[in-house]
Amino acid sequence: MEYKYRHEIKYRINGGTYHILRQRLRAVMKPDLHADKGIYRVTSLYFDNIYRTAYFDKVNGALDRKKYRIRVYDLGKDVINLEEKVKHDNVGYKKSSRLTFGEYERIAAGDCGFLAEERFADGAGGDFFASSSAALLSPAIIVDYIREPYVCAAGNVRITFDMKISACTNSVDLFGAHNIYESVMPDNDIVLEVKYDSYMPEYIMQLLTGISAAQESVSKFILCSDRLLNRSMEANYNGT
Repeated sequence: MEYKYRHEIKYRINGGTYHILRQRLRAVMKPDLHADKGIYRVTSLYFDNIYRTAYFDKVNGALDRKKYRIRVYDLGKDVINLEEKVKHDNVGYKKSSRLTFGEYERIAAGDCGFLAEERFADGAGGDFFASSSAALLSPAIIVDYIREPYVCAAGNVRITFDMKISACTNSVDLFGAHNIYESVMPDNDIVLEVKYDSYMPEYIMQLLTGISAAQESVSKFILCSDRLLNRSMEANYNGT
């Protein structure tokens, strides 16, 4: 199966820019129908291998990189997706395989052998199994945030505001009853993500070029991984 690359641009914006841009986008784009009351919660368990390839490829600016994650929405168990995000510079594509809750538990526990089954061959599952067989993928960090999405059919444009970005600092269980989340950005900061296929309508591009924010490679995975590392270093320093 051939996957189509999409452009992805990110900005870090403040609350004032968010409110201005939000009003502009509402006039020309539609809220994502999957968002109840315009927003939803995204919680993702990211995986990395024994060499921390996903982390260091991003930190070192590698042009070609990929990450695996299991993603749920509003902490629901009905839709659990295993995803592979493949990037080349600022373009990329995503593969996905739907999981049952039991299958999620098996992967989280280190049992991914069932992903070698034919039903996962063309999705993220087959690639996850191959990558894990080569370098042992394991849970790395849980990333959590609130997303406000807008869509436009022309150019297949999707613009999202991601806020309250937090790292889980005590667990790698997506559904853990006692998970502790810590913010990784100032409360007023928001990540703006812009994704589109081969082109973006001029009227949307004009709205974006008028904002007071520079394009920035903001990685929620890196921000949260660094927060977890800092917590671990602090605990070791304090002898706890």
